[in-house]
Amino acid sequence: MYSEKQTKNDEMEDVKEITDVIGGYGPWQRRLFIIFVLASFVPAWHNLVIAFFAPNIDYWCSRPSSFSNLTVEQWKNKSIPIEKKNGEIFYSHCERYDNYDRIETNLTTTKCDTWEYDKSFYEATIIDEWDLVCDDEWMVSLTQSLYMAGFLVATIMFGQLADRFGRRPIILICVVIVVTSGLGTAFSSSFAMFTALRFLVALGSAGLLTTGFVVLVEVVGPKHRTIFGIAIQFGWAAGYTILPGIAWLLPNWSHIQMAISIPCIGFFSLWWILPESPRWLLTHNKFNEAEKELVKVMFVNKKDMSHLHNALKILKAKAEKEEELEKRSHVTVIDLLRYPNMRKKTINIYLSWFVISFTYYALSLSTNDLGGSPFINFVISGAVEFPAYAVSVFAINNLGRRKCMVSTMVVGGLACILTIPIPDSLLWLRIMFAMCGKFFVTAAFAIVYVYTAELFPTVVRNVGVGSSSMFARIGSMVAPFLKELGKFTNTGVPLAIYGALSIIAGLLTLLLPETTNRAIPDTLEQGEKFTRESNNGVENIV
Repeated sequence: MYSEKQTKNDEMEDVKEITDVIGGYGPWQRRLFIIFVLASFVPAWHNLVIAFFAPNIDYWCSRPSSFSNLTVEQWKNKSIPIEKKNGEIFYSHCERYDNYDRIETNLTTTKCDTWEYDKSFYEATIIDEWDLVCDDEWMVSLTQSLYMAGFLVATIMFGQLADRFGRRPIILICVVIVVTSGLGTAFSSSFAMFTALRFLVALGSAGLLTTGFVVLVEVVGPKHRTIFGIAIQFGWAAGYTILPGIAWLLPNWSHIQMAISIPCIGFFSLWWILPESPRWLLTHNKFNEAEKELVKVMFVNKKDMSHLHNALKILKAKAEKEEELEKRSHVTVIDLLRYPNMRKKTINIYLSWFVISFTYYALSLSTNDLGGSPFINFVISGAVEFPAYAVSVFAINNLGRRKCMVSTMVVGGLACILTIPIPDSLLWLRIMFAMCGKFFVTAAFAIVYVYTAELFPTVVRNVGVGSSSMFARIGSMVAPFLKELGKFTNTGVPLAIYGALSIIAGLLTLLLPETTNRAIPDTLEQGEKFTRESNNGVENIV
């Protein structure tokens, strides 16, 4: 009897978090993982679909009614001036001759006031819907930038709301926002309405993605969190790869929007199948609700429930202690910048997040400019993310976080720069280098999440990761305008910019400490002493 009692006491002492009770990984966690992998399709579709809403299509000044009998080629030969840029000769998109029955001397031009569009493949785009060309061409980048602003707002707003009101209600609210605003976008009657509804789509899809990620991290064991944290990105990659197939089958922007919004209706089923995070219930004094949820989980995972009540008491006491410690600490972003070493590391990692996100979205949204089929380019660009995530899981566990960050960012930047001098005659080589850049930048995006969480001390970890993510959103907001810069200068300029920035940010990562197999700091004082040269009081993990 004594031995049995001692065994029970030992089991209770081993209870340090919820996963010690429900299991670190089982059928219940696997079910949630599948749900949130499928949910990751949603932000991928809505985020990247702008490439097919506003593709590269030809356009020219409209024919007046008196010249409607002319073919397009006859009209262009007669009334559209020839332009040359970056070695390419083409008919002007924004000007026409004043005198249609011109003679070959004293030619003057005027700006177009209406346009005709090449509809040989695309039936309708937002470009021809609202004449987003010439002086208004930048508005395509504006609408995507405002979409990414929705991601930024969602990161700040829904994170706080989910902490206060629970994960489940926020996820359900986000589903409603995505479905209603997504379907509404397809019927937009103006560009302003289109942009406003897209902002709401971003708000909902980002809230769904980030809150779902938090739930998953809270219910899997510590040794599974790195793998799950990266593996969930396979949902994004799958949605990315499927999207060009949808766009190819439906060459009308409104139909594409309907196609990527209607499947989201299926997520209304989460009302019946999505549980509240047991960890959140415990930390918010909802003891009875937490016990009910854990009973369901342990039944699915086939765990012994005989010690559940005692285990809950231990977890409750631990949660209250952590909550009290968090209230006393009152940490903010200012605390990250107060100490000199912490300040250097914080600014360094902020730069990495900005550059990685900036480069990732710049590459993802510029597949139309590589040449060849934009659909095939897009599929390849999405497909390279699968091996990128798989390799990053292996690499960070075997080669170390810092080495992987440096190598992926530097090699990715070099690949972008090497794309510039490749001529059109070697199109396959240009696409290959661009996709290599995309591969390494995607891997860096996966690695930086894990590295950042380990780099910041426990008391400021949420603040550190959250503020870093904000810089990533700022980078994604800037990225669409890089395409406009390439139009006004040279198509190689954007590649040179994000290639150079990736190399610089990657090399600066050498100044950060390695976190692999090292005990991560808990306090700001330990974080200040945590350097690349030595542990300075933070013990190695043996």
